[in-house]
Amino acid sequence: MTIRKLLLAALAAAAAVAFLVSSFVPAFAANYYADQTNFEETSVPVARYHWSEDIIDSCIYKDENVPNKYYAWAKLAAQQWRQALREYSDNQQAWELTARYVSSQSELRSCDVRVFIFDSYMDFPDYPSQTGAYTSVKFDEGSEGEIDANVYLSPFILHGDGETEIDLPSYAFRNSAVHELGHVLGLGHMQSARGYLMSPQFDFWEEDNQLSITSLELEALVSVYGNDGFD
Repeated sequence: MTIRKLLLAALAAAAAVAFLVSSFVPAFAANYYADQTNFEETSVPVARYHWSEDIIDSCIYKDENVPNKYYAWAKLAAQQWRQALREYSDNQQAWELTARYVSSQSELRSCDVRVFIFDSYMDFPDYPSQTGAYTSVKFDEGSEGEIDANVYLSPFILHGDGETEIDLPSYAFRNSAVHELGHVLGLGHMQSARGYLMSPQFDFWEEDNQLSITSLELEALVSVYGNDGFD
């Protein structure tokens, strides 16, 4: 092969590499939310409180017998909200919602949001009135930003029939974690019993995956906070 042919072959190879590089889409470009597709309801109720802090610090405590994967899923729920809000508002510097592990309940005192993962629903502080995942938020309407938020989760719950005990499938637990953190941020329940992330019920016998955060929930939060986050 002549030198001229070698040069032409090298140029062709370089052009092919350049095309592959320019056509490559990074893995981190994936969306963290979905567009709303169910239009039976067009808005999400919002709470009377809203956060007014640069960073919302969430701490996650789990019982010793609870496997670590449940902590990881609770932490992931906070990350999902943070990234979805950043993408939706096109503001990558805002919406600083963090989540970290604490090894004792005493360490929770300094946290803005306290997430408890108990071994069983019977360990919930409000049992027997509460037998499934729930959120308790207390706030002083006369003092902006003074919010006391607690989330209670468990992989082992009691069905609404009051009799059937359930080991939640992983996707149902993950759905509960995202749903409850939606309450923490200020979202209420939809009127529809099922079908939306913020519906009061999640029927995992009918659903085979957790529900996505959608533009419906994000629009409600941006209407409260604006595009610049919680501060």
